[in-house]
Amino acid sequence: MTLYNRLKQSGNPQAAVQTIISLLDKHTPKEVALVMGVSVRWVYTIRKRYLDSNGDISACILKRGPASPMPNRTAPDTEHLVVDLAKKTNLGPQRLSVALKRSLGVTLSPYTIRNVLRRYGIRCKKYKSVNGNRRYKADLGRYEPFEFWQIDAKYVADRSALPEEAYAAIFKNRLPRYQFTAIDIKTRLRFIAYANSLSFENGLCFMLLVEAWLRAFGINQHLFFQTDNGVEFGGKASGRKRKVMQAFIFDRLGVSLLNIPPGQKQANAYVERSHRTDDEEFYAIDLSKATSHTSFMQMAQAWICAYNYKRPHFGVDMAGKTPMEAVQSYHSLCHKAIGSMPVVMIERLAPHIRHLFCLTGIPWDHSPRNIKKLNDTMAHYIPRQIMFLFSCS
Repeated sequence: MTLYNRLKQSGNPQAAVQTIISLLDKHTPKEVALVMGVSVRWVYTIRKRYLDSNGDISACILKRGPASPMPNRTAPDTEHLVVDLAKKTNLGPQRLSVALKRSLGVTLSPYTIRNVLRRYGIRCKKYKSVNGNRRYKADLGRYEPFEFWQIDAKYVADRSALPEEAYAAIFKNRLPRYQFTAIDIKTRLRFIAYANSLSFENGLCFMLLVEAWLRAFGINQHLFFQTDNGVEFGGKASGRKRKVMQAFIFDRLGVSLLNIPPGQKQANAYVERSHRTDDEEFYAIDLSKATSHTSFMQMAQAWICAYNYKRPHFGVDMAGKTPMEAVQSYHSLCHKAIGSMPVVMIERLAPHIRHLFCLTGIPWDHSPRNIKKLNDTMAHYIPRQIMFLFSCS
């Protein structure tokens, strides 16, 4: 350690400067620099400061720099606004930039927001990390809006994904434990429903519910429903229930059922990623506030409407648009209310769907001789019956 550094750490901030000034009385700047262990330029700088200040030692050790180190720093009120919104929503800089502009009319760059969050030590809470597995990429250009849907069931009461108070609220208030989700990979439009059990009947009813809602809004094109190989969706593609579902129900409705490869959840990436969004932006924040089943369903309805109409998305081809803005960008003529499908308990709709589609007459577990596939009432979906379906819920 040089003599200059030892003097700086001695506790007297002026000791190093005093020594340099005293040595300059009898030695040249080069000799003083060699003794102190500093550069000759620094010795000249100290002497100039000393002379310019008329012998004031304290002026030689003042920190040099601009009068305002951050002349373009964001105003404190705006910074506090960013911090409060970040704590409330747990959004990243890019989403916060869009949220501030849409809700409050404040225009800030995502990089400015990033710097503000760093200064205040705020980071988005992450519940799951990337596992490094190979990911599938969907060719979005091949599909039209509302054509390809990924469908999955989520176990809401997941202790590893929720804060302790949110997890406890599920059992304390007897809230539903399973969420069924369908998402359009083209526009990210999403529908959800809840159930108390992960049964095959509930999974089938949810798919029929999504199909009925889309047909009620004039979506007449052929649809693709992609699911995993869970028993709630009929199991593997080679399984009997899956084949019966396709032949007896969905062929007549203009829907093709697709299975992802076993154990490859990344093939259902869009719906799987939406589950994480549910955990981080809905369940982790609001689930502990639900005091009853009714209040929870109301909160879920508000959440899915916010997701479809207000929440910006930054995935492929989205560029900060909400799902409904993405729908409009493709010049779709469907009504704007398509994104507000009621959030329902599937068990309450199951009897009506079972009766509407005559599901009890389908040979799920055996194949009797001379069976007639379906009667004509199952071949067409009448809008009046759709409205009856939701009125019963």
